[in-house]
Amino acid sequence: MIKGNKPVTNPELVDSMNKFINEKSAVNELNLIEEINKSHLMTPVIISSVVENGVIPEGATVSFKTITNAENESYIVTFTDNDELCKWSKDKQETLAYTYDDLNGIVLENINTVKGFVINPYNQIFIITPELMLYFSQRKAEISAKEGSFKII
Repeated sequence: MIKGNKPVTNPELVDSMNKFINEKSAVNELNLIEEINKSHLMTPVIISSVVENGVIPEGATVSFKTITNAENESYIVTFTDNDELCKWSKDKQETLAYTYDDLNGIVLENINTVKGFVINPYNQIFIITPELMLYFSQRKAEISAKEGSFKII
């Protein structure tokens, strides 16, 4: 997780999401997985204490804002940038920036209350579930194995 005044933007992730939506090829899938893995996502939160100078006080709790689908399953809501966040809420939101790995851990720790996280729920709508997280890991392992099997002569 990062906290600071630097705005979160993910133009490469947005581009890879759009490419995958338009053409579900293996190349676009791998590019999407790579971009998701290296991105920081804006995540609306509720912090139990006042944040001073960008520091969350010791003992404060952080609660994640969620959205619920028709099956009453909750997902942590995340955004690639402020423009996407504003599609969800025009009100000022307290946000923290989390990596894919951060969110993966949070979902797995809270699996009884959330089913995953969703990126840009009012545009591209990418839902990341534990099953998809496992698939991402398998695909990354496949890529690593293939890259490791080539020898430069």
